[in-house]
Amino acid sequence: MKRKYALGVLLLLACSVVSGGNILKEAKEAIKTGSNLEQTETKLLEAVKTEKNIYRRLDYYYYAALMNRKINDMENEKLYLKQSYDTVKFFNSIYAMFQHMERYDSIADSLSSEKKKRKYREKACDLLRSYQTNLLNGGKFYFMKNDFAKAYDFFDSYLLANEKDFFKKNGPLQDSLIWKVARWSTLCGYKLNEPQKVLSYSSLALQDTILRHFIYEYQAKAYLALGDTANWLATLKSGLMYDPDYSFFFASLTDYLNANHRYEQALSLTDTMLTIRSKSPFFWYARSLVLLNLQRYQECISSADSAIAYDSIYMYAYYNKGLAFCNLAVQMSDSAAAYIASDEYENLRQKSVAYYAQALRPMEIVRVLAPKDTLRWAQPLYRIYLNLNMGAQFARIEQILKTFKSNK
Repeated sequence: MKRKYALGVLLLLACSVVSGGNILKEAKEAIKTGSNLEQTETKLLEAVKTEKNIYRRLDYYYYAALMNRKINDMENEKLYLKQSYDTVKFFNSIYAMFQHMERYDSIADSLSSEKKKRKYREKACDLLRSYQTNLLNGGKFYFMKNDFAKAYDFFDSYLLANEKDFFKKNGPLQDSLIWKVARWSTLCGYKLNEPQKVLSYSSLALQDTILRHFIYEYQAKAYLALGDTANWLATLKSGLMYDPDYSFFFASLTDYLNANHRYEQALSLTDTMLTIRSKSPFFWYARSLVLLNLQRYQECISSADSAIAYDSIYMYAYYNKGLAFCNLAVQMSDSAAAYIASDEYENLRQKSVAYYAQALRPMEIVRVLAPKDTLRWAQPLYRIYLNLNMGAQFARIEQILKTFKSNK
């Protein structure tokens, strides 16, 4: 029985060797003749799934890469002879080569012998070094066609190949090129709306000063999409310090702080930015908005005036100013109600009217600057005209409000 069992094992092993050998023989023949390349590659990739022998798995991936080299050579020859060639097949064969050799390298890296690891790495380098430029060109090709998924794959493969030192025999790559490719891959991830792909190389892309503020923006949006609030806020702050004039960072931060009623933090942030950009109407407007939320209306008006001083048609600053005066008028009116039976009542009521009068001009300017933004200026003007006894204007604004509501 033991002899029969041993004989069975030997026969099984023999069949396995023959089967593996047959596949590799078929692969060599396909490479030699240039026929059945894709079909034979498929057989190799199927065989590797069940292959236990690590060295045979290495052979399968290596020959799968060689088959794609043959495909690329054939298309390249057509190009050289000025014949019609398949551009997609030309670039995809290069990408497939790198994919197979990256798996090949990962398997080789699991070997215990450092000498063998180096041997297989050198073999990968020798095969791939000639295709460095065209791997990158493939990414550019798909990028220009707006096929961002394919472009990302090529750029990702290029950066991974560089990490694995597949290009070392061609000399070290310039940092500026690596940063550029990282920037392209980050943009692809953003276009694909895939946060993880955005973040894969965004830190590397930030090493490049070109369009760095966009990389910070894409990175922040990726963290937000993933629900990572801490990194989202940290990235917004980093982006703001890098480029105070790119409004996305500051607007996102202050919107978050205001929405969460963290007004003192928002005020501190605007004050910090005003030490950097003291003449920025945007930062002065933002300060007026925070002070409006804090009900510090006189300070709000002062900040709005500063914004208007640097931009005379800054509609939002006029709006904050007009709203602050309206709120002061309401405060005086509420105070007057408490003194209705005393001499102080008329004094407070007149102060309320005076505040409405001061709100009139900025709110009418809002109407001129944003005539279609009815919801913004119609209600405040309705209250102003009513309290100032401006009958004709009140009647017109009342009609505007009725028309607006009926059209909703």
